[in-house]
Amino acid sequence: MVDFSPRLLCAGYSYTKANMESGVTWNDQTLFDYLENPKKYIKGTKMAFPGFKKEDDRRNVIEYLK
Repeated sequence: MVDFSPRLLCAGYSYTKANMESGVTWNDQTLFDYLENPKKYIKGTKMAFPGFKKEDDRRNVIEYLK
């Protein structure tokens, strides 16, 4: 499961029920899939970001986050 414990949440941000109850276990592959199209990956999310269509762009973001 995704860890939505207070230590990882951004204070003051209103997370959607869809995100909080998604059941996603985040790893390189799930993040890669999510970054392609967040609204498709988690139905009901309010994420306005349309995603990265290019695989290289998604890989680069994941490497940057590491």
